[in-house]
Parts: sequence; C-alpha cells; structure tokens
Amino acid sequence: MTLPSDALMILDVSTLVFAGGLVSLASGVFLLLHWLQTREDRAAFISGAANFGAGIGVVIIALQASLPGWVSTILAPLIFGVCSAGIWAAARILGRGSIYWRSLTMALAAAIAIPLAAGASGHDRIAAALGLGSSSALFAAGALEFWLGRGERLRGRWPMIALQISEAIALFLAAIEAASRESSQLPSMSVFGIIHFVALVYAGGSAISLITMLKDRSEIKHRAAALIDPLTGLANRRAFMDWAQSRLAKNMREDKPISLLAFDIDNFKQINDNFGHPTGDRVLRIFADVLSNAARPADIAARIGGEEFALALPDCATDAALAIAQRIRSAFQDDAQFVNGQSVKATVSVGVGVAPPSERGGSLGDLIAIADGALYRAKKLGRNRVTLAIPECPDPDPGKVIRVA
Repeated sequence: MTLPSDALMILDVSTLVFAGGLVSLASGVFLLLHWLQTREDRAAFISGAANFGAGIGVVIIALQASLPGWVSTILAPLIFGVCSAGIWAAARILGRGSIYWRSLTMALAAAIAIPLAAGASGHDRIAAALGLGSSSALFAAGALEFWLGRGERLRGRWPMIALQISEAIALFLAAIEAASRESSQLPSMSVFGIIHFVALVYAGGSAISLITMLKDRSEIKHRAAALIDPLTGLANRRAFMDWAQSRLAKNMREDKPISLLAFDIDNFKQINDNFGHPTGDRVLRIFADVLSNAARPADIAARIGGEEFALALPDCATDAALAIAQRIRSAFQDDAQFVNGQSVKATVSVGVGVAPPSERGGSLGDLIAIADGALYRAKKLGRNRVTLAIPECPDPDPGKVIRVA
C-alpha cells in the first residue's frame, strides 16, 4: 500500500515536531542537572524549567490529532508563552544578575491572558497566533539581553544570540501560519515546516550555549579570585608581579619611566595586639581604599602580604611619584585616626623607587629592591614618612604636598 504524497509530508512534519519536543525535554533535563550540581546558576534552573515546559507544549502539538482542538490551539501556545517568559528571565539574570519581578509578572500575565482571552471568544486560530507572537517578542527580548552583555566575553554568547533570534523569527512565522491556516492540522513540509526544524536546533543548541557561557563565567571568576586578595579586594602578589614585570619591560622599550611605591603600615602588630584582629583587618581595608582612590586607571595596587602593599606607577617620574606617595600617607593618617570607635591613629611608611628611562637593563627585582631600601630608611628615620631611594636626595617633609602636573 502506497501513502499519498500529502500524507508523507504531514508525517514528516509531525515526526519533526515530535522530535523537537523530545530534544527540548532532554535539554531541559540537562540544564536542570547542571543546576543541581552548582545551585548558584539560577539562569540554568529557569532556562531548564522553561525548555522542559516548552518540550511538553511541542509534544502536545505533535499529538494534536488525538487531542481536543483547544489543547493544541490554546493550551500549547499558552505554555509556550509562559516558557518564553522564563527564557527571557534567564537571559536577564545571566546578563544583569537579577530581574525586576514586576516586569516578569507582567510578561507572564500577558502570555497567559492573551491566548485565553482570544480562545474564550471562540477564535482559536487568533489565540494561537497571539500566543506565538508574544513568545516571539520574548525570545527577541532575550536575544537583546545577551547582546547588551556582550562586553563580557563568553564563548557561547553569540551562538545563543543567533539561536534566540532564529527562534523569534520562527515563532513569528508560526504565528502568521496559525492565523492564516484554515484547519487545525499540521502544515506540510514547506517553508513553514522549517519553523519546526529551527525549534529543534534551538532546543539542543541553546542548552549547549548556555552551559558553555556558565562554565566560561565560572572559570573567569576562579581565575580572578586567584589574583585578588580576599580581604582588601586589591591584586595579590602574583598578579602584581606579572603585571609589573610586563609593564616595566614595555616602559623600558619605550624609554619611559616607571615608579614603584612600597608601603608598610607602622606598628601593625601592636594594632592587632592592642585593638584586636577585627580592627587590624579594618585598618588594612581602610588603607586599601585609600590606595585604590589614589591610583590612576593605568596603575596597579596590590597587597603583597600581611601589612605590606605596593603601587606601580607607569609613565610616572620622581616628582609625581612623591606627590602620590605623600597624598596616600596623609589620607591614610586622616582616615585611620579612629577605627571601629577606637583611637588607633594608624600611619604608613612609604618607599619610592623610580626606574628612569636610561636604565634599560633594570629588572623588576632591582626596582623592588630599590623601593624596599627606601621603605627601610623611612622606618629607620621614624616612620610615617615618604623616603625616596636616592641617598643624596633629602627626605621630603611629610607635610609638604607636591602638585602633580
């Protein structure tokens, strides 16, 4: 027995729709399993639940011949609308870290109310078209969220944008198809049959893209954490050494100076002993804030260890380096007078080392040794002062402020 060609084409579309539903269900389970492992990736949970729900809606459409007409024309688009709102919410959370629940509630209300209202009036085709149209708009909004966050380089971002735009277009075409179709049967394998193929590709590709983005973000976060001092938020010794070595080499090649300020909080052990470690930690954070506020965009500030800090100043000669050091010393003395309600009166000593353009053969180790030597002299001379690493240069007056050009 030979089936008519029309029956074969309808069978092809039905099979494609059913396969798309199964892939969407599988991708939803995949994302939910990922969320169970991390529990902090809310975008994976919301997207997984949305994909799983969308898979149920697609299966309903594939089985429409054996279900009441309203199930496929009203219930399925309604499910798509709710799940599309979830997809948009997941994109917004991934890009911005949070979502305005009022906006999500409004999107869900619209996705539910539009097809229900049209269906209740007896216009099943219009209900389906409006439901699919609202889903298309939500997918487009999700693509926009991913595009707005493009400054964060994640490998899966652009594939996800392409997939969401493709799905938005497919749903828009499906809305046109639903509005213009005279029967409730599935369309033949035509240009509109491609709609269901796009849905199948989206279901699998979006899960892979999202997991890739989440893993990339996790790796970036871990790499950053390995280079950041957790107490102060400044760069740690490893990050400082890597950056300073690279920048020193660059400045030497370009025949430009680079300065290094070495800091040591005075009598820090006594601060811990007299006022307690919480106050000592607060003193460190106060100094870190002072250091960050004084640093220029091209500089790097770091906590080298304990109460020792450093600030690298590229393209900065002696006078400017001294001025910056004095500002930091003075600002910290003012800010650390009272800490946690106690009269701590913490101060800092500063050593200034400058690698002039002529010293092309100098290394970072040499520059650090120069700044450390100046810091040792500052401690020896009474603390709470700035000392330049040039023996014949007199120590600057702590009260004198040199204006940076």
